[in-house]
Amino acid sequence: MQLNLENIVITGRTFEEYSAFFDLSMDGLKGKKVLDCPSGASSFVATLNKNAIKAKGVDIIYEFDKNSIEQQGVKSIDKIYEDTSWMDAYKMDFYKTKENHRYHRGSALKEFIDNYNSQDYIFAKLPKLPFEDDSFDILLSSHLLFVYDDRLDYEFHKNSILEMLRVAKEVRIFPLVDFKNSRVNKDQNFSPFVYKILEDFKCEIIEIDFEFQPRANYYLKIWRE
Repeated sequence: MQLNLENIVITGRTFEEYSAFFDLSMDGLKGKKVLDCPSGASSFVATLNKNAIKAKGVDIIYEFDKNSIEQQGVKSIDKIYEDTSWMDAYKMDFYKTKENHRYHRGSALKEFIDNYNSQDYIFAKLPKLPFEDDSFDILLSSHLLFVYDDRLDYEFHKNSILEMLRVAKEVRIFPLVDFKNSRVNKDQNFSPFVYKILEDFKCEIIEIDFEFQPRANYYLKIWRE
């Protein structure tokens, strides 16, 4: 089935957000090969490449040209922030204001569009990645796995992580809650798939300072046996 870009909400995150999600620093990434999967309209890859760190991004939207992605990205941001009352349930320690939250989205989109090219941004559709074994030192995956556990089943999650570990020595995934944070008041507030992954892979849940969704201040670090 052909992908319709108009049906996709295109958003991106900044390097500062990725650093907070995954407890990263520019110095800590020096000398490493990094894959952002999925990368969307994030500026993470652009920022790393500007700092002489080898990075690539993969996403299903990269089958489209720059202008089409930019137009849909602007529409998506406008739509998301038509009504910002949804943010009232979130913690604003990192962003401080709703305006700053939107600024990160716009800034990420602009830097991504300025840097968009076919060498660094590659079309791919999980659970398959077009890279050889051990192509990367670290793979970062934000806002896909676990977030949409109502649409993507456990086999998709498991097979995607296996593929990620094939191409990268280490995988980090954020966040660990679903899109609506629907289990926030439960003892086990993460997606049920998180607890299955903990049984099937060698991994660790790591607490971070970044907390936007309540009780979602954790990422999952996975490595090979």
